[in-house]
Parts: sequence; structure tokens; C-alpha cells
Amino acid sequence: MTSPDDQDPNTDLLAQLQAQASLGAPLSQDDLLAQLNAPPEPDPLENVDYTGDLEADSAAELDALAKGFRERTAREDERFRLATDSEHWFAMCFKTRAAKEAFLRAARLLILGDKYIDGHAAARILDIPMPTDTPPDQNGKE
Repeated sequence: MTSPDDQDPNTDLLAQLQAQASLGAPLSQDDLLAQLNAPPEPDPLENVDYTGDLEADSAAELDALAKGFRERTAREDERFRLATDSEHWFAMCFKTRAAKEAFLRAARLLILGDKYIDGHAAARILDIPMPTDTPPDQNGKE
């Protein structure tokens, strides 16, 4: 029998990726690699200096955990803001489905899908340079 400590550390990430794939989330290879290579959440107890005094050490751990929760909340608030920002997409409309598909085929974009298309993948196909600014990673860093 295996304990939770013996569990593969990628299990949660793989479950998340499977859930996104099952929901039809348009993930590019770059998005998948970024998620797979994302650094783990920082250990809030990593910088606690233990003195051997149980009361002082317990207080230091509680302070570090509270700080960790505040920092995680700030990162999650920013992630939520980015995830729910509706100003990062646009829509195109054609008179018929055939016209839409003809456009996508001619632009060589049909391989990306026919409704929701990764804009960065489309820009690569269309040879359009994109700004290099990226949203912060899960640790809040650029």
C-alpha cells in the first residue's frame, strides 16, 4: 500500500491537465510546457530559523505560515484577474460556416480549430511578431 508521501509529485498537475483537456481547453504545446515546468509553490517554512525554544519556534512558524497564505492569496488574486480578464480576445463573424472555414483554411489556421483559436499559435502561423510581455508565473514573477 502506498502512502500520500509515496505519490508521484506530478499527479496533481497531470489531473489538472487532463481536466483541461477533457473540457476542450485550447492548450498549446507552449502552454503545456509552461505548466509542466512551472516551479512548485514556495515552502513558507523554508526560512524559519529554529532556536530550540518551542514557544518562539511555534510563533515563528505561525508568522511564516500567515505570510505564506497572504502571498499565495496575492498570487491567486492576480491569476484570477488574468484568467477572468475579458479584454484578451476578439471574435470574427462570417455569413456562413462555409465562409468561416474557407477563411481559416486560406489563412492556414484551421489546424488550430474552427471556433476558439490560440492567438499566439495563429500569430506564429501567420508570421506576425508578438510582444514579449508575458503574464506573471504562479510565483508572481515576470
